[in-house]
Amino acid sequence: MIKAFHMDDRLIHGQVAISWTRSLGINLILIINDEIVNDEFRKMSLKLGVPDGVKYGFRTVEKGIEFLNGSDGKKYNIMALVNNTADALRVSTAVPEITKVTVGGIRKNAPQVYESLCLDERDIENLKEIISLGKPVGMQPTPGNKFVSLDKYLEIPNK
Repeated sequence: MIKAFHMDDRLIHGQVAISWTRSLGINLILIINDEIVNDEFRKMSLKLGVPDGVKYGFRTVEKGIEFLNGSDGKKYNIMALVNNTADALRVSTAVPEITKVTVGGIRKNAPQVYESLCLDERDIENLKEIISLGKPVGMQPTPGNKFVSLDKYLEIPNK
């Protein structure tokens, strides 16, 4: 069962490892990203942040979608993590069980649209497309934070 679908450029870090897993009873953290699957150093680094007693997995976007839609995914309380809007769009479009996207932060060289959230034009379009599917997208660094819908913040920056 998907308990959370979260986008954060840091993927596994203290807020995910402690706040989200404890609050939602997460027993599987699933990182979905085509590049990280093949990056042994990055995977090793991310594994260090996984709390004791919580399983973890790394999947390509395609394999992550298959897992989340399949029967094996129903055995766990899953927090699925992506680190960019393109992956968030692909996964949320293909996985009906995902009902909202929470965002911890995207820090990159792009205009800041909200605290810890820097998006370029393509990112904004991706998030608007997720919202058009009827799936809210909002900032929520931890489960204790209020979900702040990003609808009104997703204006394409002036060129």
